[in-house]
Amino acid sequence: MSSVRHIALRCRDMEKSRDFFANAFGWELLKLRTSGQALDMTDGEINITLIQQPENCQRPTLEEGNEYIHFGVIVEDVDACRQRLDTWGAEFLTESIKHTGEAAPNPQAQQSFKVLDPDGNVIDVTGNKTEWLGVRMR
Repeated sequence: MSSVRHIALRCRDMEKSRDFFANAFGWELLKLRTSGQALDMTDGEINITLIQQPENCQRPTLEEGNEYIHFGVIVEDVDACRQRLDTWGAEFLTESIKHTGEAAPNPQAQQSFKVLDPDGNVIDVTGNKTEWLGVRMR
């Protein structure tokens, strides 16, 4: 058996992405790589490396459903996470990870939502610890 323990994301602005993930989800900065072009964070289970994309790299913005990658995060308190993201200035996509459509400006007691990171990656955010098949929470 194997386990996913590392993911790397290319970022237009690595420091802005670091701030986003630290504030939104509480991911901890582990270290800046010696090149200064990457840094390591953790959620306590996996290593997340943020890599500064080259200045001359053009990255298209894709609509949800056509994105190259999206990932999910399970949080303890969905409302508190949404408030942190709102304060940060994040763009919300939907009120539920199960539906498409626009997110309401002030939804109450939602169980999940979709949000964009600073690079336009879609993140499914839920409080449901059994949302995805095969996931075991400690």
